[in-house]
Amino acid sequence: MTVHIHHIPVTAAALFFLIALSCSNQTAGEEPTVSRVTPANAIHSSQMAMQKLNSFEFDLTHPEGFTTLSGSIDMTKAGGIVTSNGFDLIAEARIGRTFVRIAAIVIDDKTWMTNPLTGTWSPITPADSPFSFLDPIKLVADILGETQNARYAGSEQMNNELVVVGEIPATTLAALVGEVQAEAAPKISLTIDAESYLLKKIVITGITQPGDESNTVRVITLSNFNAKALLQPPI
Repeated sequence: MTVHIHHIPVTAAALFFLIALSCSNQTAGEEPTVSRVTPANAIHSSQMAMQKLNSFEFDLTHPEGFTTLSGSIDMTKAGGIVTSNGFDLIAEARIGRTFVRIAAIVIDDKTWMTNPLTGTWSPITPADSPFSFLDPIKLVADILGETQNARYAGSEQMNNELVVVGEIPATTLAALVGEVQAEAAPKISLTIDAESYLLKKIVITGITQPGDESNTVRVITLSNFNAKALLQPPI
């Protein structure tokens, strides 16, 4: 009888210890192991990733509206290759009721452009180019640096992408449109790769230029990051 009496409290204590240990492990396992990436951190990481690029392709489209260039040119679409020392592009636009296609190449401080009517290449001074304001590298840096009230659109991550929305001062977009509506602040959406943090798409909605409608939408798609690219004079 004495032996049984002495073992009862020992067995109960061991059982209590095992239950407590199990509960402790379960609680620890429920704690998150990865902290949430904030919108501000996602944008900062994208800034760092984009600064390391040597080249990328860009495409500008207008689901609604257009971008007005000097010479009464209403550009609806543009796309090309951007490198550290310049870019080439092909743009589609309207001059009055006439549809035109314009190509331009910028290498350092030299610019060549096709005649909108004949397609003939010729060198021009930067001041005479309707694309003299265009600077895709500066544009990307300015957008990532000046996006305000950054927040996630819906869930934090979808299809391995982070979608951050906010507002941006129109003055930040001068490297895209040239003349801006100074007091305007259109909405902006940034699609960022969740692994590489490269910026894949920019959607700008609202008034940016004088004459824009409130439903004007500009979409910039970035791709082919660091693809081999060499800009050459066309003539």
